[in-house]
Amino acid sequence: MTSVKKAAVIGAWTATLLVGFFGARLFTQSDFASAPDDFSVAIRGALAETDPLDRVTRIAAIMQHLDPQNVVEAAAVYDRLLNLLEEVDIRAFVIAWTRFDPAAAFDHTISWRFPDKQKVGASAAIEGWALRDPIGALQAYEEAATSVPSISEDLFLNMLTGWLYSGEDGLIEYSAGLSGHKRELALSRVVGRIMREGDTDAAVSWVEAIIRNDAYEMEFKRRVFRRGCRIVGRSDPELTAAWAMEHLDEEYAVDAPRIVAGRWASKDGRAAMQWVRELPRDESTELAIREAYLTWYRSDRESAVAWLKSETLTAFHDPAISYYANELSKREPTEAIVWCERILDDERQLSCLKPAAARWHQSDAEAAEAWLQQSPLDEEARSFARLPARIKKRPRQQNPGQPVKNMRPRP
Repeated sequence: MTSVKKAAVIGAWTATLLVGFFGARLFTQSDFASAPDDFSVAIRGALAETDPLDRVTRIAAIMQHLDPQNVVEAAAVYDRLLNLLEEVDIRAFVIAWTRFDPAAAFDHTISWRFPDKQKVGASAAIEGWALRDPIGALQAYEEAATSVPSISEDLFLNMLTGWLYSGEDGLIEYSAGLSGHKRELALSRVVGRIMREGDTDAAVSWVEAIIRNDAYEMEFKRRVFRRGCRIVGRSDPELTAAWAMEHLDEEYAVDAPRIVAGRWASKDGRAAMQWVRELPRDESTELAIREAYLTWYRSDRESAVAWLKSETLTAFHDPAISYYANELSKREPTEAIVWCERILDDERQLSCLKPAAARWHQSDAEAAEAWLQQSPLDEEARSFARLPARIKKRPRQQNPGQPVKNMRPRP
């Protein structure tokens, strides 16, 4: 990145944080005309302002004049009043400090003795540092992560944010080298921050740049695409569905139908069910059908049940029926049995009947026993149904109402 372009990015980022983050009124030219005659007095006066909007406006205006000559007296004021300050008071000061000495701002704030203030100050400092020098900020984070573990995750996330906004290279490669929880955090933060700016296209482009690059391993591509579908799908599920369809045959997109179905169903269950109906039938589609229906059911039970009752049932409906029957068996086990019997896949039907029969046996053993004798359940399943509830063991990683198959587990 050229120095001119980088300076423009930094300037825009600083202005956004000083104005947009604080929600303050737009500053007039007179607010920045000259530095206060007595910097510490001006800061104390601004911090004493009782109106929150006026306070952050005054603080941000003063901090436009923070420099190496007056930062020591400014820091002294903040240190004395630290336990009385709020997040917006602290961030304005720290952000301004990072414009000319991010390392000093970080070292100072991470030494604060109040844990909540330390977290706010050091997080702002590491973000500002990463905006200007991502590698330097990364090194500082790695050292602090072991010395101050209580705030290491906050430092990590803010360091990533600054790196993203810096426009410097290396963030994708760094994220790819992470593992487990940290990699998920990194992907969520990066895609989420892009989306927070209201730029869906930018988020999609960022993901596309990774999944189309042969340099990255398949597992990393899968996690990036999955995270992208989740975050973009939260705001625009229809666009995400079209995006997922473009990659449907790719290995990294194996989870996409289920994720999109869930996101869409949370907004429009009927549309989500229609979308999954049109997908090619395979193992991932089975999971998508179930995800769409259970999400719809949890957000609008009445509409989801009414839809299922109005449908001419086919094999497509089996995953939805099995979920509904399992939920229904907790209240009306006999009615749940009826729904299980409508499932067309024999294996899935038996898997649905087993927990429903057990619940029925708990509430009405005589009637359930009569049904068990003529049911399609084998003797092992019948014996399970008769067991007292307290000693029943649920199969590990098996959703009630689903057939026992080698299904891909949910991540």
